Amino acid sequence: MSDHNEQVIHQFKKQAQGFSNKNLSLSNDQYIQWILSSIPLNKSHSVLDVAAGTGIVSRAMAPFVSQVTSLDLSPDMIRQGNQENKQHQISNIQFVQGSAENLPFEDDSFDIVVCRLAFHHFTDPYKVFREMVRCGKRGSTIAVIDMISPKESELNQSYNQYEILRDPSHVKALTREELINMYKTSGISILSSEALQVEKSVEDWLALTKTDDDTSSRIVGDLKNELSGGKETGLFPFYKEDELMFYHTYFKIIGK
Repeated sequence: MSDHNEQVIHQFKKQAQGFSNKNLSLSNDQYIQWILSSIPLNKSHSVLDVAAGTGIVSRAMAPFVSQVTSLDLSPDMIRQGNQENKQHQISNIQFVQGSAENLPFEDDSFDIVVCRLAFHHFTDPYKVFREMVRCGKRGSTIAVIDMISPKESELNQSYNQYEILRDPSHVKALTREELINMYKTSGISILSSEALQVEKSVEDWLALTKTDDDTSSRIVGDLKNELSGGKETGLFPFYKEDELMFYHTYFKIIGK
């Protein structure tokens, strides 16, 4: 197993239990419905959820499709996901442990292949995308939803540096243009694409990854410094009722 994959497993061991917290944007119903509104779901469809985490999107899709296969690298995320599936009495989701870069499925296996909020963890996102396309049937829906980084070079670099500080398993959030190009160069027809600006609590964001106190203080200090006219971080901080917040931009792109 690669050093990076071991880092991912280590990081998400810390996050598994808190991943489905309804107070976080990860499991916010509004954002989940925003995703599902663009994906054609049918009772006859089989779905592959790549890097599914605890299966938040899998569970949202499950009532509307025949079968969901939820793949994740982290055994702790899978364990938590299975507990939540049992709690919600959902029987048409199967978890599989494996790497997104080498999906353990045959060609042309699924009607829908989706990956949400995971591409920024991949060392080779284009390889993962090719694997997603390989596993989709002819005419299948390929959906990628991820946070995107600013287009401007300096802000892009700064943004990703802070994400890595907070979570060392972060590699690089792609830009909107890079995600669109990934579809085009793979020969996938883009049906729709849309960005959504998401408000996030800095405290909750750091708590989920259990970022150490020194690193958290540095990040918070830099965000406050930006608000006082200092160097831009690329995280676009602001205050909301005296709470320090910042913006993530989610981008969904749906293709066939």
